[in-house]
Amino acid sequence: GAPTLPTPGSTLLPSHMGVGRRFYKLAVAASVLLLAHVTVCAIQHREYLKAMQQPFTYPPVEIVLQCALVLVLGAWGVLGLQANFVPIRTTTHLAKQTVDSLDGGPEWVHFNTRPLR
Repeated sequence: GAPTLPTPGSTLLPSHMGVGRRFYKLAVAASVLLLAHVTVCAIQHREYLKAMQQPFTYPPVEIVLQCALVLVLGAWGVLGLQANFVPIRTTTHLAKQTVDSLDGGPEWVHFNTRPLR
């Protein structure tokens, strides 16, 4: 038969995939918490440099690595949580259109609104 669309609130994943979804959610939550942590670390580093009257040249390697980890972990978690998308059915609408219906307006428009002197 014809495929059925999911009802609101239902998932398209098999029942054994619930554990995987929890793991992806945990990865997203961990990336948000790690982002907060790396932000605090960066602020503390800048305050330390100000207290020691040293110029800021670049962040420490630990902060850069944590930022990279946040990016990878968060992107992986979000991509794992993506839903199965339903295709947009526009072929019937596009089949009824003609070239004349695609006309966007006048051939040219000018915005010369200043009076001539």
